[in-house]
Amino acid sequence: MKRISGLLGRFIQRHPWWFIIVFILLSAAAVPGIFMLETNTGFDSFVSPDAKIFRDTARYEEQFGGDAITVLLTGQLDNIFSNENREILAQFHEIISRNELYISVNSPLPILQAIIDQLGPDSTIPITSILYNTDGSIIPALQPFIPDDNHALILVTPRGSISEDEALMATQGIQEYFTLHPMAGVDTSVISSAQLINAISVSMGNNIMVLLCLSVAVMILILVFIFRVRWRLLSLFMVGISALLTFGLMGYASVPLSMATMAVLPILIGLGIDFSIQFHNRYQEEVTTSATAGEAVVSSISHMFPVVGIALLATIIGFITLYISEVPMIRDFGMMLAVGIVISYITGLFLLNSVIIVADKRMKIKQLKKEAEEASGRIERVLLRLGNLAINHTLWIFIVAVVFAVAGGIVDHWLPTNTDYEELMPQSTPELVELRELRTIVGSGGTLQFMVEADDVTSPELLRWLNEYEDEAMLQHPELISVNNLSSLISEATGGIIPDREEIDLILENTPPQYLNQLLSSDRKMLSVSFEIRYIPLEEMHDVLQDMIKQVDTPTGVQFSSVGNLALGISTVDAIVGSRMTLNIICISAIFIVLLLVYRHLWKTIITVIPVGAVIAWSSLDMYLIGIPLNPLTAILGVLIIGICTEFMVLLTGRYEEEKKLGLAPKEAMARAISKIGRAIVTTALTTLGGFGVLIASNFIMIRDFGIATVVGVFLCLIISITVMPGLIVWYDNLKMKRKAR
Repeated sequence: MKRISGLLGRFIQRHPWWFIIVFILLSAAAVPGIFMLETNTGFDSFVSPDAKIFRDTARYEEQFGGDAITVLLTGQLDNIFSNENREILAQFHEIISRNELYISVNSPLPILQAIIDQLGPDSTIPITSILYNTDGSIIPALQPFIPDDNHALILVTPRGSISEDEALMATQGIQEYFTLHPMAGVDTSVISSAQLINAISVSMGNNIMVLLCLSVAVMILILVFIFRVRWRLLSLFMVGISALLTFGLMGYASVPLSMATMAVLPILIGLGIDFSIQFHNRYQEEVTTSATAGEAVVSSISHMFPVVGIALLATIIGFITLYISEVPMIRDFGMMLAVGIVISYITGLFLLNSVIIVADKRMKIKQLKKEAEEASGRIERVLLRLGNLAINHTLWIFIVAVVFAVAGGIVDHWLPTNTDYEELMPQSTPELVELRELRTIVGSGGTLQFMVEADDVTSPELLRWLNEYEDEAMLQHPELISVNNLSSLISEATGGIIPDREEIDLILENTPPQYLNQLLSSDRKMLSVSFEIRYIPLEEMHDVLQDMIKQVDTPTGVQFSSVGNLALGISTVDAIVGSRMTLNIICISAIFIVLLLVYRHLWKTIITVIPVGAVIAWSSLDMYLIGIPLNPLTAILGVLIIGICTEFMVLLTGRYEEEKKLGLAPKEAMARAISKIGRAIVTTALTTLGGFGVLIASNFIMIRDFGIATVVGVFLCLIISITVMPGLIVWYDNLKMKRKAR
């Protein structure tokens, strides 16, 4: 490997301009890909399109339509339903019924108009007398559409097979109608999930620019004040090229931007800069003992190519592990980071070293040596003292580390969970504020939808079973407000019983098609069942839905499936939290096997992997104390920690072994390793902290919490690498030497 590294270094030394030109061409080719990037903020970024619940929901919406668009009318009821406004609403009904984007429109207007027609055209009775009972309550037929004395609802159901753009167009079409036809004395709000998704997409674009600017500013500060080498900002330029290539490739490959993948940019800047820093740091060191800058580059590559390559491999394994996640945006997140890290390594190896050769080859070697010695002396002395301190107090440091790890393992099971799609986005988004105001007005948190399938879903036996199930579900779950389905419609028409076949058919024939089509498919093989549920946290809804599914004892030949956007959101609870420990175990196991094959030394592999488990436990303790919940990103924190911590340990142990081969005793070799490689590790840790740290400025709660958790995690990786593990490694090697001496 060292021979290959030397050949590679000499090849770069001879042809630096080749690599510079290649990267210029690749960067130019990547630019169009950037403009091909698209956002994906729908539920298919949380739930795989191949999942049963996603496919069932698609079939259900194909038949019964997508999420309803709600038109909220605010004002006095006599104003809302004045003669002039009723004409506007009647025209709205007519326009919607002719538009292919919509399946149906439900409002109080048809019921109200039917009552007015019965009273006769000459009736002068006030509209409020029609709306209210003698006790002051809204008449039962209008209660679903009039939640209180100041609001009325119109529910428009769009087609279920339309795209996100078409769904947004459907909402905007309704908004445009009421803008062109304002209702006198009435405020109109149009609320839909398509609007919310569009608002997230717009916010993501703005957020990415903010995070990018912050990342660059933080990196500049860290490199200027900490990484005191010649051309100190060169590493930032390298990672900028890497990010351009990564996102350009992402655009060409049609990998979408989601709430998770938008975090890749600052993370990639923080992590990807690591490889350039490692190569640049070793070049500065080799300059002090080399005859030319070219020789220093060759020597640097000879030493760092294998070690940094192993660190790269460990990091990639961690990110690739994310691809087994059931959440599509987490898979994309892992894939993008893995590709980005590889590109960052290649850029650091070929482009950075080529630029250094071109930039420094005309400099006098004495001047280069002087600058390198002045830059490295101060920080190396500080790290040398720190290394000796850690080695001399191994026992107490180890005891403290174990105590914190045990505490973290205990509280890990107590970490709260937050997978609510709405709670992870910017909370000040106007569309989200409107949606929550609507829920407050109607007293509902959404609809739990189910799809019932059979050869004939209108059979008396099936409807009787369904009626019993609904009654039992409503009785056992006080969170449920109401239920709407065919069995309820029929039982209400017959005084609470399910009649025989002939009477069922008669009721169906006399039910207006616009209502019947919302409950029953035309071939009578699919039925819609909807339970209105009050607003409760998503985790509680998850428990309610699981109980309702467990209670189902379907007759032979009947399928009962949970569907709808609320069910899709609920399904992420198991997909995210349930796979967390599995991902960590698989990742650690894969890294252990790969390192064992590379090192062919069991103890060296164990000592590299041991700190990973400790840092994961420490991170759980810190998340619990800080109050950071598990969300789609913080749930994969362990995988990131595994990659970062393993990289630090690979670099440290690699340099330690190199110093021992020079004849130094374990303690001196470790102290020197910390002082030499420590500057690069500390700078890497700080740039990584900076990359993750800027996520805290995000207005997406999911990303902000992830930023806080990862900053803590990376800091702990640095702490365990330069304080806990050095003393343990030296202790073990001294013990081994004593045994050999005996």
